Amino acid sequence: MSEPERTDRSADAGEARADSDARTAGDDETAPQFGRKWRLLLLGMLGFVAVTTVLQFQVEGTSALPEIVVSLYVVAVVAYGVVADAMQTRRFRIALYAGAVAWGAVRLVEGDTSLVTYALLGIGAFLLTRELTFAD
Repeated sequence: MSEPERTDRSADAGEARADSDARTAGDDETAPQFGRKWRLLLLGMLGFVAVTTVLQFQVEGTSALPEIVVSLYVVAVVAYGVVADAMQTRRFRIALYAGAVAWGAVRLVEGDTSLVTYALLGIGAFLLTRELTFAD
């Protein structure tokens, strides 16, 4: 018996599945997800956040320190994920979800009771709990 002829769609699906399996297996031979342009754009955004946090500190003083620390933490986690091409790792997800919970907590302590604050707290806590509870 002969094998059924593969169509372009099934060949593309097989290749996409193999690429996906290689990424999830953590092969070092896969190409980075983000190129040099994206990394330079990220560096520009990091600079922008650094400048705005300095300005925020000058305007609000030490009362802005918790928000500044959490903002820099979240930006640093995202930068790590992009530069190290680690956005698909469990460590990155845990760090990002912890940052979302911390961001929501800081907003709540400052008196912001908006839907965004509760979403950061609730969804972040749910995702963090899920990530810490269930193994891949």
